[in-house]
Amino acid sequence: MIERDDAVAYIAKLERDLQAAQSRIAALEREAELHARYARDLDRRLAALLSVSAALLISHDIDAIIRLVVQQAVELFPGTATAHIYLMDNEQEGRLRLRASAPEHAPAPAFSILAEMAAKAPRAILLSGPELEYVIHQQNTAYPLSIEDCLWPQSVLLAPLRIEQQRLGALVICGEQLSHLYHPRDLPFVQALADLTVIAIDEVQQRQRAAALQRDLVHTQSLRAEAEARLNAAQAQLLQSAKLAAVGELSASVAHEINNPLYAARNSLYLVEQDLPPDAPQRTFLAIAQQELGRIARIITRMRDFYRPSRGELTSANINALLRETLELVTTHLRHNHVTVRTRLANDLPPIVAHADQLRQVFLNVILNACDAMPSGGELTVSSELIAARAGAPATLAISITDTGVGIAPEHIPHLFEPFYTTKPHGTGLGLAISAHIVTQHGGRITVDSQPGVGTTFTILLPLEPPVTAS
Repeated sequence: MIERDDAVAYIAKLERDLQAAQSRIAALEREAELHARYARDLDRRLAALLSVSAALLISHDIDAIIRLVVQQAVELFPGTATAHIYLMDNEQEGRLRLRASAPEHAPAPAFSILAEMAAKAPRAILLSGPELEYVIHQQNTAYPLSIEDCLWPQSVLLAPLRIEQQRLGALVICGEQLSHLYHPRDLPFVQALADLTVIAIDEVQQRQRAAALQRDLVHTQSLRAEAEARLNAAQAQLLQSAKLAAVGELSASVAHEINNPLYAARNSLYLVEQDLPPDAPQRTFLAIAQQELGRIARIITRMRDFYRPSRGELTSANINALLRETLELVTTHLRHNHVTVRTRLANDLPPIVAHADQLRQVFLNVILNACDAMPSGGELTVSSELIAARAGAPATLAISITDTGVGIAPEHIPHLFEPFYTTKPHGTGLGLAISAHIVTQHGGRITVDSQPGVGTTFTILLPLEPPVTAS
């Protein structure tokens, strides 16, 4: 009988051990399932973070980045009701401003408390239950709670957005009201999402700063090039002015020193010539001497005119009439050089206020230069036109004198209007310099366009009203 009782007790013990083992196995199975579920959740979150990382790094807009982050936060953490990103307000230093929410609706004002706490935290933090309620109600003096604020989530995830010591903002993730609780194992993923957000924002800001620096550099280089061009032009103008001043002083000195002995020599030759018979062979040499002395006198006159051109009264001048008079003056010279003249003078040109004699000298100098450029003959075209006034530029008369001569080499063009610069074997280098000076005194300018072997065009631009200095 005793053995029977022992057997029953032993069987009962085995049954209890079996039940305990089954309970243990069930617990282990549940634990294994939890670990498997956690592993799957971990894989899902890591894959999501990798996808978010790739998407963030190719984005070039901060608003697009933060919208993507809050959308992914809702999907990354099951049970999430809303996600928000606050960034530092550039207009109000030290204040946070809501920049993105998912779903897109404005959170309660008291959420700013959580954003400020997150921005100041060193790492991601989890608040839940009474701890979260305490934080909210401790701040209700700054942010009075409304009825909507009373239904707070049971837990929130907060993460700072920071680059080294610079605070950019905060990420606030809220669970569903009265139900969901986040777990501490969510914190590394919240921090990782915040770090990815910061990296993407910093990358965009660096690109923006680099682009701004590049624009500033290009603008600075443009300003520098413009300043250098103005400086070079000013230096060239200063050099030209110095040359003109030197030539003026030289002209005055030479004219004063040479004129008296020159006239004495010419008068002496004239007296000698009067005492010679008409057929005396010495007359030939005297004529040559008189001719060369006359040439010297003309050079002196041109030098003097360059320094101080003849100042007639300002009058109303008809440009077409001046051009015709000048062409008539050189008709014989042009015919002997086999130069054909064509005129294209615009009808009804308005008169201009100018020194007529000075402009005749300009036209004569340019026409004679054109004739010299056609030693074997050619065609000379003289034209005039009115250029109407436009914004920033008054009405202007344009006179063009074109030849079909040998042209001017490019290296000579910048020096054409410099005193004593000439490419002709017997030139003085003063004709064009005097012409440019006269045109400038009238408030105009003279330009040259030339192609070697094709011809040259001198264009004289004159305003209808001269500057005050011309008077």
